[in-house]
Amino acid sequence: MDFCSFKICQKEICEYSVDKPVRCRKTADVVHESPVETTAAGLGARRPLPLWRRLLIGRNVRWTLFRLLVLLTVSSIGKLYFFPDGKPRYRRILVDGKSMHPTYENGQTLWMHTLEYTRLAPQRGDVVVLGNEGESPFYLKRIIGLPGDRIGIRRGQMTVNGNVYENYGHGRIGARLRPLVLAEGEFFVMGDNRPISMGGVVEAGNVLGKIL
Repeated sequence: MDFCSFKICQKEICEYSVDKPVRCRKTADVVHESPVETTAAGLGARRPLPLWRRLLIGRNVRWTLFRLLVLLTVSSIGKLYFFPDGKPRYRRILVDGKSMHPTYENGQTLWMHTLEYTRLAPQRGDVVVLGNEGESPFYLKRIIGLPGDRIGIRRGQMTVNGNVYENYGHGRIGARLRPLVLAEGEFFVMGDNRPISMGGVVEAGNVLGKIL
């Protein structure tokens, strides 16, 4: 009768048989774990967090606090930049009319920088919003004359300090203006659509901001 006997070697199991040669195979170290412990560990690892904690805190408290600190910093900087002294730095302006055609079209949305002239003076060629703060309507015009300039309109053309000024404007001017010198804090403005635009002298206090 054939029979088999087994001999356990270090990390090897050798099989002996009468009819077959010896075969040895290596075995790996086996760590036995309690089924109860395994089940408990698996349940603990897979246990979902409450919804309120996932929404308010997240899974990692430290990472959540870091993100909250970054968010508060960015919000504070943004508020100081966009709303200095509680007033908006930028305001949306809707073009109404054709006095600035073809530079700006009727119904077009623009943005005005309300603090552009806090430190800087208006420059020739700037497109500005005119009016009284908190009141309407507002007017969209381009600055042509600066304080100290001599402005005049003759034969449909504008002159600045005796020279014909044709920048930005389109068409002949229908009005006539005897030469005048702008005082300190005064500006001469007019729309780019010269045939229909009404120009005139405005004070610095009526310049509400610059179109971006």
